[in-house]
Amino acid sequence: MATKDPLIGRKARINEDATTLKGGKPHPQAGQQGEIIGKTPGGRQYQIQCGDTIATLPMSDFTVPDADAIEHTAPGGSTLALTALVRSKTNRQIVEDEALLEMAATMKIYGVLQPLLVRRLPAARLQDTFIDEETRHATHEIIAGERRFVAARIAGLREVPVLMKDADNTAAVVMQLIENLHRENLNPLDEAHGIQLLVDDFELTRDAVADALKRSRTHVIESLRLLNICPEATAALKSGALNRSVALLVAQRPTPALQTEFTKKVLTGGPDGGPLSYRSAKDLAQRQYMTDLTHAPFALDNAQLLPKVGACTQCPKRTGANPELWDKAGADVCTDTACFADKKEAHYDALKAEAQAKGRKIITGREARELMPTEGATPKGYILLDKPKKGDTEPMRQVLGQEVPQGKVVLIETPTGGVVEAVPVRAAGEALQAKGAASKAARKTAEPTKEGLQADYQSRWRRAAITQIIESLQNDTPDEVELPAEVAYHYILAEAREADEALARLIFDLPEQFTDAELERAARQCAESSPRAQLLTLIMLAATVDVEPRFQRPPDEAKLLDAAAKLAHIDTSYHKATAQDAMKEEAAERAAEAQPDAPADKAKPTLKPKGKGKTVDGTGKASQADVMAGIAQAMQQADTPNNFTEGQTVKLKSDVKGPSGGVIRCKDHIATIVRASGRKWVVTLPDPWPFPGKEPEPIELTVDYTELEAADADPTQGGV
Repeated sequence: MATKDPLIGRKARINEDATTLKGGKPHPQAGQQGEIIGKTPGGRQYQIQCGDTIATLPMSDFTVPDADAIEHTAPGGSTLALTALVRSKTNRQIVEDEALLEMAATMKIYGVLQPLLVRRLPAARLQDTFIDEETRHATHEIIAGERRFVAARIAGLREVPVLMKDADNTAAVVMQLIENLHRENLNPLDEAHGIQLLVDDFELTRDAVADALKRSRTHVIESLRLLNICPEATAALKSGALNRSVALLVAQRPTPALQTEFTKKVLTGGPDGGPLSYRSAKDLAQRQYMTDLTHAPFALDNAQLLPKVGACTQCPKRTGANPELWDKAGADVCTDTACFADKKEAHYDALKAEAQAKGRKIITGREARELMPTEGATPKGYILLDKPKKGDTEPMRQVLGQEVPQGKVVLIETPTGGVVEAVPVRAAGEALQAKGAASKAARKTAEPTKEGLQADYQSRWRRAAITQIIESLQNDTPDEVELPAEVAYHYILAEAREADEALARLIFDLPEQFTDAELERAARQCAESSPRAQLLTLIMLAATVDVEPRFQRPPDEAKLLDAAAKLAHIDTSYHKATAQDAMKEEAAERAAEAQPDAPADKAKPTLKPKGKGKTVDGTGKASQADVMAGIAQAMQQADTPNNFTEGQTVKLKSDVKGPSGGVIRCKDHIATIVRASGRKWVVTLPDPWPFPGKEPEPIELTVDYTELEAADADPTQGGV
């Protein structure tokens, strides 16, 4: 909220030399006195009431006789006329804004309260100041205080107090920077440009600049990095949308493309589409734009992996290459995630080639997707070498060390096209036993440490106790058994983390967007409840496993769901009938849309009377025959918008999601229609990812009719 202008309401006398705004003629009210009653919207002109006339004049054309001017001069009473001063070429640009006009109005009453810092005009500026008519009589250059100088000129002052300094060019720039650093609204880019001036034009070292400005060397280096951020971040930093700390996170991204992408996410990823906080922006950078090099599957000193890039150990984009700009206690991290992904892909390609040359097993295609249906899944029956085993923190490759059975290492293709190294569970167990035996033998020949003895003690009693527990429960089961809270918590939490999010919210009464900590607390509460509550929770979680048809199982199989429904006395046929009714209505609507000229009643199938669980015969249950007939009718109605038939040869117009949710790259491949599925068709085609050296086996995909087009090609071909 703007403050009241201090000039309004005061007496004013129009200067004798005042002129009109147009033409520059002597002002009709020159020499007259009046009262300042307001100012123009722009803020530069004031309205002075002189009798019946209102004169509009700038501050420089009138004086305030009753001004409370304070006598303020520099030591020795030094003052200089404004015409004797010239602005510095190295200082920041002054923008005439509302704050500057308010400063000028205050100066009109109280004068300039703080002296300007000046030096004698350097010889290098004699020529340019003489050429300019406005600065021809200049004798001194302003080091600091240019904003006060401009405001004094607007206010119409003739002279200002000054403080003389004997300073060369370098000292003058340092003084300007120091003065600017004390301003609250200093833009980080202004500081960065000043530092760059000292480094480039005056050839000061970064250490010398840091010493002169009383800043750390890291602060100086970080400021210089701000000058190289992408244009989007530069504009946001100038406008204040980005602060210095977040802008430095942008500077840490090593390429313009990554900087631009990161800046857009930071500026729009916060509440209500606004900017992220520093903490959130840092978390985003660490999660999506930084990769811990200790987890790299390739050798960091391998310069031949991507010859154009070179080795990671020599890369300047690695945090270890610039430790003073990064957390020295943190891990060595790659900041170019795109380059890391390229190296990872090149490494996997090399592994594939090496494996094929050595005759090692490579699992791809359908077999790979059956073992590993999702990208983050652990292949069934295998242990990934570069992923920690459940309960461990180190990858299995490091745990096994030299005991990795190289002859049993296999490559498994992931759903996204990469490969992972794995060993069978049994082979890993044998390797761990061999490593344990070797470690035990080594310990026998060496003096055991306190830590080693403690670890050995813990391992012995735990293994012996677990063995006895197993034998006891197998041979002498107690009559009454209650699931211990910690055991219940372990399995409830494990299943809850795998459950469908919406269903987990329903089971545990969680908020719309719950955190992992909230899920843990809910699982703990259930685990510490009665045995009945523990059991019911586990049964509910088991039912959620069948929320979708399971991979490569019959589509109508839902064993866990059926078992839980039986226990809960739920008749699933009612829900099947309800789904059938909804499908029939949707099919009728689609049929009506496809035939807009046909009577609406002809497009609608005969529906069962609605009502919870009620059917035509009033028994409350739908017979299996009714359910299947209704579903068949819905499928038939859904098929009306297209003219495809079973056995027809079609071409896929786009890639399609597979049973596991991953995208199957099958665009432009030829397929054969097997059967209808609602508005979709089940088609069969040769596996686009066949095992190397083998003929592709047929696979089934469910495809929307809009993604198909008729084709006359041979369906045995893999593509067109």
